[in-house]
Amino acid sequence: MQSDTRKTSFYKNLSLSCINHKNVNTMKRHNIFLILALFSLLFAGCKYDFILPAKVTPVDNGGNPISFSLQVVPIFADKCISCHKTQSPVMNVDVAYSQIVPNYINTVSPESSVLYVNASSGTHYAKVSAAQAGLILTWIKEGAQKN
Repeated sequence: MQSDTRKTSFYKNLSLSCINHKNVNTMKRHNIFLILALFSLLFAGCKYDFILPAKVTPVDNGGNPISFSLQVVPIFADKCISCHKTQSPVMNVDVAYSQIVPNYINTVSPESSVLYVNASSGTHYAKVSAAQAGLILTWIKEGAQKN
C-alpha cells in the first residue's frame, strides 16, 4: 500500500510539474507577445514630420538699396528686441548696427552670416518670415550698409 501511495504521489507531482511547465511556456508566449506588441506600438506611434523652413529668396527692391534704418531695424524691433535688449548682440535701434557689423555679418558669403542663419533657420527663438529673412539677406549681399 505504501508503494501505491508513493506512486500516486509521484504521478501527482509529475502531472503538477507538467501543468506548471505548460503554464510557464504559456506565460513565456504571453510575455513575448506583450513585448512585441509594446515595441510595435512604440515604433508605430513615433512619427516625426520634418518641417522645412520656407525658401528664402533675396528681395527685389526696385533697384534701390535696402535701407538699414527703414527696413532692417523694424525687423529687429519687432522680433529681436525682446531678448536682445540687454543680451549680446544688443539690438536697440541706436547701437544695433555697431553690434552686428562685422561680428555677425559675412559680406563675402552672406548666406553664412550668423545674423541671416539665425533669422532664416527657424531654430532661433525669434522667428522671422521668409520675406523678412530675404530682406536681411539682400541687405547683407548689398554690403550691409548703414543707411
